[in-house]
Amino acid sequence: MPEKLVEVIRSELVESIHAGSIVVAASNGNVIYQLGDSGRVTYFHSSAKPIQGIAMLEAGIAEKFRLDLKEIALLISSHSGEKEHIEVLKSIMEKIGVDDEILECGIAEPVNKDVLKELLSAGLSVTKLHTNCSGKHLGFIAASKVMGYPLEGYYRADHPMQRTVAKIIAEFSGAKPDIITNGIDGCSVPVFAMPLRNMAISFANLCNPGFRGGKYSKSQNYITSAMTMYPEMIAGKGRIDTELMKRCGSRVIGKIGAEGVYCAGILGKGMGATIKIEDGSARAVGPVIMELLLQMKVITEDEAECMKGFWNPPVLNNKGEVIGEIKPVFKLKH
Repeated sequence: MPEKLVEVIRSELVESIHAGSIVVAASNGNVIYQLGDSGRVTYFHSSAKPIQGIAMLEAGIAEKFRLDLKEIALLISSHSGEKEHIEVLKSIMEKIGVDDEILECGIAEPVNKDVLKELLSAGLSVTKLHTNCSGKHLGFIAASKVMGYPLEGYYRADHPMQRTVAKIIAEFSGAKPDIITNGIDGCSVPVFAMPLRNMAISFANLCNPGFRGGKYSKSQNYITSAMTMYPEMIAGKGRIDTELMKRCGSRVIGKIGAEGVYCAGILGKGMGATIKIEDGSARAVGPVIMELLLQMKVITEDEAECMKGFWNPPVLNNKGEVIGEIKPVFKLKH
C-alpha cells in the first residue's frame, strides 16, 4: 500500500495528504530503501528519456551529425519552450536535415507560460517545437536516419526504432519483457509501465559505467555529461530538474515524468531512485524527491534550504501572504 509522504497545511490544519511509494535500488538489483509498494506498476513517462537517449546514441547520431552535449541534452529533455531551447532544436534539425513538419509530437503550449504570453503578444503561434517532447522526437528521427529505418511512423510501437528503444528499456531496467506494459504517451510515442523498483534499477545502471561490462559506457557518459553540464536544457527556468542539477549535478541527475513520477540517479554510487505520487499530483514531487535525497545524504540541509521552494513550498493566499506549507513527512526504511 502507498504511504503518507506529504502534508498540505493551511493555518496549522492538515488540509490534504499525498500518499505514494519510494524505491532506491542498486545496479545489482538490490532494493536499498523502500516505502509503500516497490512493485507498484506505473508508466515511466518522461523519466524514461535518459534511457531512451541511450538507444538514440547507440545508433551513432552524435558522431554522424556532430551533435554537442547541449544538443544531446535537448534530445532527452522535457523542455520549457524557451528561446534557447528553440534555437538548439533548430540547430539539431539543420544538422540532421529535417524541418518541424516531420515531427509527430503534436502541438502543446510551452511549459514556460511567459513564453506563451510573449508569443501571443507578438501575434505568433505555438509550434511543434514548443512541445516539451519535441527534442525526443528529433532524436528518434536522427537515429532512424542513421540506421536506414523509414522515417514514416517512427513514433509507432512496431517501428524498428521503437522496438530498439523497448529492448534498451528492458535491458537497463532488468525487467523481463512480459512484465513491461506498453501504452501511448501524450506525445504519441510508446510509454512503458513496469514496477517502480525496475525504474530505479534503470537509473542505477545509467549511473554505473561498468553496466554490461561497459557495453554502453560511451552513450551513458554522453547522457550524464549532457544532463549535468546543461541542466537548463533538460527542463527550464525555475523547474526542479534544472535547479537540482545546477546545484548538485556532480552527485545526482534527475528527470521528472508525468503523473507524479520522478527518477534520479546517484553518480559514482550506482544507485537509482524512483518516486510515485499516488494521486499524480505535481505539487508533491518536489518535497518528496528533495527530502529523499536529503535523507540519503546525497544533498546537504543547506542545499535543501537553497531549494526550499521545491523542498518545503509555502501555501499562499491571493495577496501572496504565507498561510501554510507543503512538507514531506516520511522516514526512509531499509
